[in-house]
Amino acid sequence: MIREWARTHEIAAFVLVAFGWTWTWDALYYVFDWGELLPVTLGRQWGVPIAALAVVWAGNLSVREWLGRVLDWRLRPVLFGAALLVPLFITNVQPVVRSLGGGSVSYSPPGSLPAIALFVVAQVLLLGGVEEIGWRGFLQPRVQESTSVLTAGLGIGVLWWVWHLPLFIGHEQYTLEPAFLAQYTLFVVGASAVFGALVNLTEGSVLPLMLMHGTVNLGPVLSGSGGVLDGTGLVPVVVGAGLWWAIVFVLALRHGRAMVPAGAVTPG
Repeated sequence: MIREWARTHEIAAFVLVAFGWTWTWDALYYVFDWGELLPVTLGRQWGVPIAALAVVWAGNLSVREWLGRVLDWRLRPVLFGAALLVPLFITNVQPVVRSLGGGSVSYSPPGSLPAIALFVVAQVLLLGGVEEIGWRGFLQPRVQESTSVLTAGLGIGVLWWVWHLPLFIGHEQYTLEPAFLAQYTLFVVGASAVFGALVNLTEGSVLPLMLMHGTVNLGPVLSGSGGVLDGTGLVPVVVGAGLWWAIVFVLALRHGRAMVPAGAVTPG
């Protein structure tokens, strides 16, 4: 009975499982104070791919066949290059802007090059990157069956934001301070629209998206200070989140609400 319901209500079933897993993990994490033992993201993000796999299993598709499509690596190298370079540019142009008007910029990576590479690989394969199997690999094609790529991406962005909501309760990197909330909201929804467009260019493969997600989580390797905008909240909002929206605007201007050439839109 449950399997039949999931088969006929794929999107609702996905949302219930994804949120159920993740928010249960978050509740246990905070109630039992696991903060000193393990990072909060170690388990919460797996609710999204697990939800996708559960609904695919309940439906008429072969799980193996579906995974073969969403994890297909036989793509144009330029897609992986864009997935790596776009977030690196957006995160590192911000310290440059902070230095404008009399400041300075320095190379200040969070670790050695091998450590950075290991961090990104972990993000792609174990942490935030695995979310893309669900959000973009499963949900985006199904939502855009009844709406445009742009509308689907924006809607999933709102859902993605709500899914992160428990992190604002106690995670050290999240705060309810208005400037952070504005920046985070604009970033998540804008990036979701870009991610939604990209998965249509990969014919449904999420590997470039997983790389992009992991690179976003890396943060900047440059440090900038002393400029006229240093210390204000404008840079992460206008530049950090704004550049994602600039990409959305350019794609929509060129291709309309489809955001990609008409023949590239991936069916659900």
